[in-house]
Amino acid sequence: MNNLKGLSLGFFGTTDFSLKFLEELYNQEAQISFVVSQPPSISGRGKKLKYSPVQEWSISQSIDVFTPEQSRDVGFQKKIKEKKIDFLVVVAYGNLISNSILNLPKYLAMNVHASLLPRWRGAAPIQRAILSGDQVTGISIMKVEKKLDAGPVILEKKISISESDTTGTISEKMVIIGKSLLIKSIRKIVNDDFKYNYQDESFATYARKIEKIETRIYWEESAEKIDLKIRAFNPYPGAWTTIKKIDLRIKILKAEVLAECDDLDASAIPVGFVSELLVVKCGTRFLKIYELQKEGKKKMNANEFINGNNMENIIFK
Repeated sequence: MNNLKGLSLGFFGTTDFSLKFLEELYNQEAQISFVVSQPPSISGRGKKLKYSPVQEWSISQSIDVFTPEQSRDVGFQKKIKEKKIDFLVVVAYGNLISNSILNLPKYLAMNVHASLLPRWRGAAPIQRAILSGDQVTGISIMKVEKKLDAGPVILEKKISISESDTTGTISEKMVIIGKSLLIKSIRKIVNDDFKYNYQDESFATYARKIEKIETRIYWEESAEKIDLKIRAFNPYPGAWTTIKKIDLRIKILKAEVLAECDDLDASAIPVGFVSELLVVKCGTRFLKIYELQKEGKKKMNANEFINGNNMENIIFK
């Protein structure tokens, strides 16, 4: 089997990350019987419906797409059960899937998960790995079971996290590796050439959803901890701060930890003080900022910010 021609698939997914895998299945000539995504959101002053990337693409390809509030919806389940599928593939869908649907495929319901399970089960595995200072993460292809991300793993691959990696760069690496891993897993299952690697529950950790309150920078913390936050929330939703006396939110997108700063006397300045070279005093050490974004504006590099602002006595809070 050089591609997936002849196999019928159902797909559950919502995000841009999900879409990359759906497109790969489509390019591998699998028959996409149906797609399920989160319901459209209301966006902008005109309160227009905003489709998820997966729903938008599916419509453009004339693929049946469903957006139920809950997968246990009776009308939705009736329509889905009329479909005959070999596999159900789940990638960053964002909601629980009922057992009756998981049992629909001829072979398996499988999930692409952005961590090395059982570490970081849940909604935000990449962000939590970076926030925790993990040096290694990975991607897992697993059987979907009732308990969240607890099913046995079919294939997995490690991915190193460098000191410059962000959620964005790790996601890109995962897409490249994960697409081939997913296709390889499907082929192995069809050929009955695989075995399950059952997760050790004693090593399980939970990657809870990112809350807005977590994205604010507190300069009293160490420069290392702040840098992890900046990287974890790049590109979205962004780690942010404000300038003291100015109610303007600024996202910090890229920075570097400095042990020392020659143009700042650490004993004479408060935490959050910003030098003329855009170096900020933290609870411990300093953070040199390279890229940032004012609320409602385009992102800019450090020089653009310095040239466009009076840098005298700026303090972040």
